[in-house]
Amino acid sequence: MTDIKVIAHTHWDKEWYFTDNRSMVFSLIDFDEIIDYLSNHDDISTFLLDGQTSIIEDYLRYRPENKDQLKELISKGKIITGPWYTQSDTLVISGESLIRNLQIGMKQATDLGGYQSIGYLPDSFGMSEQMPLLYNQMGLKYAFFRRGIADHLIKDREFNWISSSGESVKAFNLYHYGIMAYPPNEDDGSYIEELVDKLKKFGNRKPYILFNGEDQKPIRKNIAKIIQNSDYDIEIDSLENSLDEVFANANDLADYTGEFTFGQHSRTHKSIFSTRSDLKIKHNRLERYLSEFIEPLSAISYKLGLRYEKELIEECFKLMLLNSAHDSIGMCNSDKTNNFIENRYDKVNDISSNLADSIMRRIGDGVSLSPFNFQVYNTLPYEREEYIKCDILTPFKDFIIKRDGKDIAFELINIEEDQTNLAKSIKEIGVNNKISSDLNLYDKIYRAKILIKDRIIPMGYQTYEIKNSSKNQLKDLFSYDKFIENEFYKIHVNDNGQIIIDGDSNINKIYLEDNADEGDSYDYSSVDKDLFISEGKVLDIKVKKSDMYQNISYKLIRKVPYDLKNRQSRILDNELISYLSITLYKSKKYIELNYKTNNNVIEHRDRVVVDTKIKTTSSIADQQFGTIVRETDYSKYKNWLKEGWDEKPRGIEPMISFAALDSNQTVCGVSDGVREYEILDNNKIAFTMFRSVPYLGKANLNDRPGRASGVHEIQMGHALLDTEIETTLYICDIENDYFKMHDFSKKVLNKAISYQAGEIYDNTDHFVISKNYNCPSNYSLLEVDGAIFSSLKQATNDNDLILRLYNPYRDKDINFKTNIDKLDFVKADETSKDQANNFIRPCGIKTIKIKNQ
Repeated sequence: MTDIKVIAHTHWDKEWYFTDNRSMVFSLIDFDEIIDYLSNHDDISTFLLDGQTSIIEDYLRYRPENKDQLKELISKGKIITGPWYTQSDTLVISGESLIRNLQIGMKQATDLGGYQSIGYLPDSFGMSEQMPLLYNQMGLKYAFFRRGIADHLIKDREFNWISSSGESVKAFNLYHYGIMAYPPNEDDGSYIEELVDKLKKFGNRKPYILFNGEDQKPIRKNIAKIIQNSDYDIEIDSLENSLDEVFANANDLADYTGEFTFGQHSRTHKSIFSTRSDLKIKHNRLERYLSEFIEPLSAISYKLGLRYEKELIEECFKLMLLNSAHDSIGMCNSDKTNNFIENRYDKVNDISSNLADSIMRRIGDGVSLSPFNFQVYNTLPYEREEYIKCDILTPFKDFIIKRDGKDIAFELINIEEDQTNLAKSIKEIGVNNKISSDLNLYDKIYRAKILIKDRIIPMGYQTYEIKNSSKNQLKDLFSYDKFIENEFYKIHVNDNGQIIIDGDSNINKIYLEDNADEGDSYDYSSVDKDLFISEGKVLDIKVKKSDMYQNISYKLIRKVPYDLKNRQSRILDNELISYLSITLYKSKKYIELNYKTNNNVIEHRDRVVVDTKIKTTSSIADQQFGTIVRETDYSKYKNWLKEGWDEKPRGIEPMISFAALDSNQTVCGVSDGVREYEILDNNKIAFTMFRSVPYLGKANLNDRPGRASGVHEIQMGHALLDTEIETTLYICDIENDYFKMHDFSKKVLNKAISYQAGEIYDNTDHFVISKNYNCPSNYSLLEVDGAIFSSLKQATNDNDLILRLYNPYRDKDINFKTNIDKLDFVKADETSKDQANNFIRPCGIKTIKIKNQ
């Protein structure tokens, strides 16, 4: 066996304190050199080009003439790439995004000659517990990572990493990324001896793996000469070959199930989840919108005979995946870089929302009912009873709503005249290639906002007609009461702004809490003698009550310090103004809380705290395709600083959409905003709204001693001054049933959406499209019972549809039912066969290929 393997590589951050354009320009220089050297020399047998294909995609955009030369090097194994498209974060990126990242990366790498069978993430800030599941589903042999490991989790650095579903991958933990980054040009062997000693102490076994290279570094052309003087049997090799040797005779590997989020041996930045909350919120909403609305909607339209816009959707995903890279989603970047990141979000939003508009408009135009009708879309594969907010145009000031001939209950929220669309559309009659028109029958058009309550068919849409009525539906909803209530909750707001929950609930109250943050764009950091501000002055309180819902809204003014210096001096020299709106719906057992704050101070953090009657020592949160239970007692790590940890262990945790207390009857909170929570005093859930710090990097923090992470400079974009943060929380009493928690989260975050098409929109403002097809009034593509929905999309390599479901339980299997006839069971790679049954293991997934009929 070889003693030492040297991995020649570069780790190429696409953006950071520099922009992606700067990174791309300099990559052209370095990649030219790499390709030229490897094509003409054999002393470096193989070179790892960071395991992500997006940097090669950029390179070939400007060096297309080098594609054949690059393909030859990759095919021969002289350049190693993949399997990722970008070097993703794994803790706050959805499971669907991680799968798409691998699918795109592996497809691109295959087209270029192949990819390494390694989940290669050497610099991501911690590892999700579900990575073994994903790697197995995508056919990868090994997991390779650096950050997050701690001695109390597992002492070995090579081990079997096992998901809750039982899927296992051999994992290798890298010691101090770039351990051989800067070898001296002349070495008598002592330099390599010193490195090997470190790896022995760290717990690695032979062959010892040394990495030569680092962030944005060129190929070290004399590395073969440098290692010649070593007494060890040493060679340059690929990482995959090296891991093959490491694990070939490793029959005594320890087993581990869990995540890696501790900063003992390297920083994991376990509060970066709330940096630049404004951008994080955009990411989280768009990520969910793509996989849980746009793709299912596209699948529905495809089955109705429309084109599935696979290329447009992939472009959106690729832009999102660029923003999923560990530095990009961390937003621990320069302001200029974050501006580019935001531009990608805006582009994704623009493409996806217009794609949705075009699909729903064509379906609506194809429904042959009355001229003024609208559809309600449900992109979850279950029937559900919902309240649906609808914005409609109607020729009737007084009207009723019918579906399939039956009256549908609704509340008229607002109505006003809107003549613009009518005038423009009458002018353009015939442009849509329709011979006759009903628009001349109307002399007025009204825009109405309504709230419908109805049962909605699964994975499809249903059509509603607007009919004339003699009954005025508009009601005065304003109330002089000081409370709101439904069958489950009674709520009032104290004079200090705290929300009090009365009745049979485990929730005591909900309040905002502002406190100091001495950190930077990487980490929240606590201060000595902090000042917590959880009360304020209530103004403009309003109560609305209808047959369907009740709402209370108010403005909350809190006196706060402008900065850390003033907080420590207890100088409350600024007003932080928040707008809160609380809604209860009839027969719905949850509280909808909308939060808006325009930030005007720095070096602080704002959170919504849910105070409960429950005492617990652990929390529950969702993760990719499953649920995780975490300890809440971090006092056992109180000696972290003496023990030389890189970062303070803290209970600030990631989630995908919800967090709850671990108790038989519990309280759960779902957020459409930042994916970060913390359990306080064993009975409170604190959901982070935002952090405001004016530093990209900062040295010697209380919670992270030593050097600054990244660049030590002021970047005011991280302070979020004059930035409005808006988040909606859905808080409920619920059984400690993981399925019910995931189901609740899916439904409140994927509300049914209404859309109105028709001739009234056929004018230049909205584009004019021909009417040359028919669609049914109601349509349901499929139905699922007994599993949680993840995605429905067109397959990567053909036109079949792919349905993915998962089991949220940690300790029991589930069996699901579906009304699909022709199907195959495949793995997430969409080609490998899976067990042909309706059985899903704990925190496991099932991918179903729906054959075209």
